[in-house]
Amino acid sequence: MNPSKIWIFALLVLVGGGSAVAQDLPVLDVTEELDFDAPEAWAMKYFSSVSLLTGLGAVEARRPGSVEVSFEAISVPHLDQEQRTVGFGGRKEENLNRAPASGRGRVTVGLPKGFALTLGWSPPVEVDGIKANLVSLALERLLLKSGRWTVGARFFGQTGTAKGDFTCSTEDARFPSGSPENPFGCEAESNDEVQLDYYGLELTTSRNFGKALWHFGASVQQMDLEFQVNARTFGFLDRTRLVTDGTTYAVTTGLTFSLADRVRLGTEIFYSPLDVQRLGETSTSDDGVLNLRLMLRYRLR
Repeated sequence: MNPSKIWIFALLVLVGGGSAVAQDLPVLDVTEELDFDAPEAWAMKYFSSVSLLTGLGAVEARRPGSVEVSFEAISVPHLDQEQRTVGFGGRKEENLNRAPASGRGRVTVGLPKGFALTLGWSPPVEVDGIKANLVSLALERLLLKSGRWTVGARFFGQTGTAKGDFTCSTEDARFPSGSPENPFGCEAESNDEVQLDYYGLELTTSRNFGKALWHFGASVQQMDLEFQVNARTFGFLDRTRLVTDGTTYAVTTGLTFSLADRVRLGTEIFYSPLDVQRLGETSTSDDGVLNLRLMLRYRLR
């Protein structure tokens, strides 16, 4: 968010500009296009990367009509103060550290011609003040099998939102607007929304070790991200919309273990480098995502 917004804030407070709402508050309703390495854009692509629908295992040859259900657990790394300071172009610390993990259910169905379709869903269940509703889809196919080695490809994508009090927490609003404890004037808990949309391609290679299957994956994804502020600050309603888009890359590696005839456990380490140019810096630096993913699979048929 660029510094000019601060002057817009001041102008609205002085002249009472903006359109009226039910509470007769002036409204700040602008759209800002962010560079993909801006601090706010970094935060959006960071959490979009956390939600990336990786294969979490090898691409397999599945028979048509086969069905597998899975539950995925994803660790959400803790961000330090510098990483949380992304608002106003890197001037304001945001409320980004929430639950240490997230979850997603999956269903994978075998299709003709060696294809398989996966549907993933993070349902809108509120956890630590955050409610995400993310739907993801992947189409995969085994390309090559030679002895214990395989190579496969996956096209994947996601659409959906996460809602919460990212810009103004209940704790912020306890203090007077403009006070040292509340310098950005939060008057109530915000109800912000971030749109986490992406699509991409992943190539995976794997080797079978009997009851364990090792895999390595590399992916490229296009992200289309949007953050809608919805916060009462300094006597007006902030409805600023931040948009950005760009390309990221990621690598994964892990093991899948056979626990029983129809039950398997997948483990994976995920890493994605992410460029960011923080306030006061003259060039970009890498501040990527490194997290752990686990998935319990059960083959229905």
